[in-house]
Amino acid sequence: MRYHHFGDGRFVLRLDPGDEVIHSLAEFADQEGIDAGHVTGLGSVEKITLGFLDPEAQEYVRRRFEEPMEVAQLTGTISVEGDRHFVHLHAVVAPRELLAYGGHVHDATVGAVMELFVTRFAGALLRLPVEGQPFPSLFLPGEAPPGEDADAS
Repeated sequence: MRYHHFGDGRFVLRLDPGDEVIHSLAEFADQEGIDAGHVTGLGSVEKITLGFLDPEAQEYVRRRFEEPMEVAQLTGTISVEGDRHFVHLHAVVAPRELLAYGGHVHDATVGAVMELFVTRFAGALLRLPVEGQPFPSLFLPGEAPPGEDADAS
């Protein structure tokens, strides 16, 4: 992974063949101290696991692809969960046949290249457990965690 800071919290990253996308972004967020951010990108993957959150079962239906795929769109957030940076991504990918598959990215390994654009926001986005939900929810600055009173902001 290589990256450049263009100022004002704007970064461009290049991931190279074999880099793991989510791990690389979390490592980048650690290095730059990014506790709230937006990610967009494009490129290619050699492996990816996409998921669809089944609203009734409250779990992901996963599909693994182990073939070269174009990443037509990658978008997501950087936040903080516990003591680590959490990267939440969704993608639309296409194999050689130019079909489109989209969903939550559980893991992805870069194929030829991945170009990512990160915008840092001031403050922090937190992910906290919420009763009745199968995964931590995103909490905005000033928003009260479950069981606490909200700030006036």
